[in-house]
Amino acid sequence: MYKWKTAQKHLTLLPVIFVAGIIALLGLTMSGGVSLAYTNDIPGGNIADPVIRAVDIAQPAVVRILTQVDGRLTVQFSSGNVTFPQGGNNGYPLVLSGTGTFISAHGDILTADHVVSPPRADLDQFLQQTAAQDVANYMNVTLHANPQVTPDQVTQELASGQLNSTSQYDTPLSRVYLSTAFTGPLSATTFQSIPANVFANVDRIEAQSSVNQKDVAIIHVSNMDNMPMVQLGDSSGVQAQDQLTIIGFPGNGDVSVLPTNLLTSSVNSVTVSSIKTTDTGAPLIQVGGNVEHGDSGGPALDSGGNVVGIVSFGSNQPGNTSFLQASISARALVQQLGLNTTPGSFQKLWSQAFNDYGSTTAGHWHKAAQEFQQLAANFPQFKGVTPFLQYAQQQAKAEKVAVTPVVTPVAASSSPSLASNWPILAAGVVLVLVILLFGVVVVRRRGAKPALTAGDQKYRPPVSAATAYPFTPTANPGVNQASSMPSPPQANRPQPQNGLTAFGAPSAPPAPYWPAPSQPAAPLSQPPASASPGISNVAGERTDILVPWPCGHMNRRVAHFCSVCGEPAPKQPPVRRYEQ
Repeated sequence: MYKWKTAQKHLTLLPVIFVAGIIALLGLTMSGGVSLAYTNDIPGGNIADPVIRAVDIAQPAVVRILTQVDGRLTVQFSSGNVTFPQGGNNGYPLVLSGTGTFISAHGDILTADHVVSPPRADLDQFLQQTAAQDVANYMNVTLHANPQVTPDQVTQELASGQLNSTSQYDTPLSRVYLSTAFTGPLSATTFQSIPANVFANVDRIEAQSSVNQKDVAIIHVSNMDNMPMVQLGDSSGVQAQDQLTIIGFPGNGDVSVLPTNLLTSSVNSVTVSSIKTTDTGAPLIQVGGNVEHGDSGGPALDSGGNVVGIVSFGSNQPGNTSFLQASISARALVQQLGLNTTPGSFQKLWSQAFNDYGSTTAGHWHKAAQEFQQLAANFPQFKGVTPFLQYAQQQAKAEKVAVTPVVTPVAASSSPSLASNWPILAAGVVLVLVILLFGVVVVRRRGAKPALTAGDQKYRPPVSAATAYPFTPTANPGVNQASSMPSPPQANRPQPQNGLTAFGAPSAPPAPYWPAPSQPAAPLSQPPASASPGISNVAGERTDILVPWPCGHMNRRVAHFCSVCGEPAPKQPPVRRYEQ
């Protein structure tokens, strides 16, 4: 039989069992069963970073702007003036590339003024380079130049004025192309085969400040309402050493003529070097970083994804110093026009969906998937939503239980979220409950005091007379399990009073000792002389020994009722057991 101390051990193990279950659950979490971080291949990158998330939201609103100006160059030779290109009225199509940003839901785009109204000095240089080959051919073939001249030599002579020339230009025509962040990858293989719904001609320049002033412009395109857009921020809060993000279409990034490559924007981080002002009073933000030709007119975003600068100009010298027109200059034009820059339904839904996509709250994958699906249904041209929709739907399949995770984003992890691993979490909880329940059952089975019989040879320490009862008979008196417990040492047993035992001289191991409430305690070792000898149970224990009952009468230990007054056998109170 188990003793109280053994049961006590199991009771003290309950906290250990519980803690072990919790550790097992945490082990599932830490071993990869449950993870709170985002994978490396998640569309949008490290969307746990609010700055990256803001850039992702802004990208579909950034467009590539191509401005074409037809130019003709008239060169003065000794034999007369010749206009190039020869043989017609068409000029050289000069195409310049820049960047712009939707700042309203109604087709209003912010850019640099020189993107849509190229300065004549820039056009002259471009025109001379373009016409140089034809001019050199004319000089070598028609005028029989000796020695022969090269296009580079012609360019230098035109630029220096050694070869006099004049230029003439038609009205610039600008066209806006949506980026692949909005359209998704394109199937067109040439720029001329790009679908008509991907671009729109600029209707008008709504307001502008020339390049030698503040170099900002707001242009308008039709048939592009309810588009993605970016809010204008307050550039007055920009300080040196701030980090800004520039989105644009740098010419050096055009490594391929495929439309998908040409319309995929580039993202670069720049550091604010200084805040300055031009001689004309235009506020500038000087930055250091990778800003190139083609980024002109592109937005510089703060950490919240608001436009605080517009790429304007920079030095071609080593050091890569560039200057942004402060957004305060653009805000003046917006106020002048009275533009409504409230986000439209597309932008509201897109921002909400992407923020839910990058969230870590319970059920965010389901919510993001539903919102992305709504965007795809309501705005079928917005193919840029496809990778986000597919990923959100994939994660939502495993997001069965609404669990609020404790977020510790780690960009290099490989598991998306706690909610998407609900089966493992549930299994861990069940494991903890099973372990705890098992511990309770074990304690109850092993720690409960069994009914004692006459054969139990246990040592019980003395208790107070008020609660001491001599013996509680079993349901089957005379039938016992023999105890394998050794007898307690003699020094631990109560000593007889007056040098005598209650039952004469001791000759056998002492029976359990319980002092009666109303009489002196006496060790039970031998039956009284009047008792009939030889009556034993299966354990070899004498059953005819008389013991005092609370009623004051002497009865056999196995009796159910008092032989004198008929009182039922007293019940023994629960006692603690101590291991010998």
